[in-house]
Amino acid sequence: MTSKLRYKALVLALLAMTSLPRPLHGAELDGKFTSLFESRQNRDGTREAVLDNYLRLDLDKLFVTPLSLHAYGKYGTELNNGPDSTDIYHLYAQYRTFQGETDLKLGRFPLESHRFLTLDGAYLTMRPEGRIGAAIYAGQPRYLEFYPEQIQNRFRDTGDYLAGGKLFLQGVEGARANVYYSREGKDGTVYREIVGAGGGKDFRFNLLSSEVKMSADGSLDYNTDQAAIDKLTARLFFAFDKKLRLLMQADRYDIRDDYPADRQLIISLLSTGREDRIFYTLTYDLSTNFSVYQGSVFTGLRMPDGVWQNGTIVRGGVTVNFIKPAGLDLDAGVYRFESFLAKASGVSATLKWRPLRLWTTQAGVEAVLYDAPFRSNKTAKTVSAEVGYSPVSRLKLAFFAEQSDNPEFKSDFRTGLRLDYNFGFATGSPGLSGPRKEVRQ
Repeated sequence: MTSKLRYKALVLALLAMTSLPRPLHGAELDGKFTSLFESRQNRDGTREAVLDNYLRLDLDKLFVTPLSLHAYGKYGTELNNGPDSTDIYHLYAQYRTFQGETDLKLGRFPLESHRFLTLDGAYLTMRPEGRIGAAIYAGQPRYLEFYPEQIQNRFRDTGDYLAGGKLFLQGVEGARANVYYSREGKDGTVYREIVGAGGGKDFRFNLLSSEVKMSADGSLDYNTDQAAIDKLTARLFFAFDKKLRLLMQADRYDIRDDYPADRQLIISLLSTGREDRIFYTLTYDLSTNFSVYQGSVFTGLRMPDGVWQNGTIVRGGVTVNFIKPAGLDLDAGVYRFESFLAKASGVSATLKWRPLRLWTTQAGVEAVLYDAPFRSNKTAKTVSAEVGYSPVSRLKLAFFAEQSDNPEFKSDFRTGLRLDYNFGFATGSPGLSGPRKEVRQ
């Protein structure tokens, strides 16, 4: 089925179900519609104008209380006679009994702990009485790309199947543990066979008459086919006297299909995929409105010739939060970047201001001084601004503009308009309201 047909099928199915008065009477619908128009002036002299529309729907108490339907899709079009971009990211039914003793998903849904992976299939979670719960899943994996502006994002081929399961600890406050297995393949070939385990523990105690909170978490994925570590994460969080916070984390992963959202080194785009990373961030609250921070990122990447190359970022800055008294929020910092490709020093700042009750403004600036043989221009900068208007809590309109000289993006100048509309209502009840408050376990 083509993407256009999938999108039309989704719309028709949702319209049909919401038009059934008896079975859906009392069903509760939450949703969000986002429309984004963007015009880009690219570095090669071409212009692009795109219109992207996103729709998220959550329909609860469908036919029976434990049954719900969840959908998230996109319809986009290139206005200069370019191709349409249409896809259904999520479309699944979920049967979830009280407190999740039984939780069954059928359809296309995001697979937990993976930013890019969805599964066309089924996922069953069982939480019986006792300390051990279990989950099994099977289906066809799909790897999605959410960042079309970034270059050279590579993903390995999608297999015909992905199946697995896990056992996990439940009902122990402040403790987490699980073991899991997954197998992915196509045409008799195994892409990845993973055996993994993870766990964590929270701690609280007093030190020097002050409260200390700590949490330690870790996970390990072992690839049995390659006899190698596929993914490794270790994380430690420390908070002292509600003022001092320290986050430390070490990772090993494949950037082609699982890199984290806070990846900061552009040299990752040149890697074969394997990356080791250690970082820390230390934050201290001088007052309730003023904080200082310092952090560093140390990264090693495997290049196509098999040699590992290193990169480092050292950064520091301040955050000022006067949102409640003055509608003002500021984050400003400096950083130093070093790698085998280049050295660079930069400054960045983001300012948010709410001058009036219905209006918000945001401005950002970043300036970088490079020492790089491949760049004829030794400086780079990005300047952005946004003005937002929200007449009611569920509706926001925003205009934004950005001028950029950033080697990771192909666009020099872009402007756009964005509309966000949140809605929610119970079928059979008059009128629309804002989104309902709901707690999901």
